[in-house]
Amino acid sequence: MARAMLVGLLLLLPLGAVSWADDYTPEQCQAFDHNLDGAFSLAPGSQYRVTIDMTHCGGLVQNYQVTLMSAKRGTPYATVMVLDQTGRSVGTSDAGHHLVYVGNVPSNAVYTVVVTSGSRRSESCLISYTGAI
Repeated sequence: MARAMLVGLLLLLPLGAVSWADDYTPEQCQAFDHNLDGAFSLAPGSQYRVTIDMTHCGGLVQNYQVTLMSAKRGTPYATVMVLDQTGRSVGTSDAGHHLVYVGNVPSNAVYTVVVTSGSRRSESCLISYTGAI
């Protein structure tokens, strides 16, 4: 009897995982699409924003990180912050560091990445998005 219940439970486990990721549409999941964006120019005292729609990622994005670097792979003076769809900060880079660790991304997440100038001259920057699905 216990063996039959265990076999039945094991048969149901894969079905539960499939329904958890029903809203995963790989071609619409924007988690890493913006890695193809080129460098952007950041004028003194300005901001650069990019919106990342994660609603088609099915809640499968884990260990998500946003890293800011200069176009020459150096260290920019700018800072980076990630906001959720309500405008609440889910992470801000510390002074001297240009990485925001978001962690596991909920299935309804829409993030806005905000880069704020910290220099008295224009900078050319890149943003890298990493993590796993």
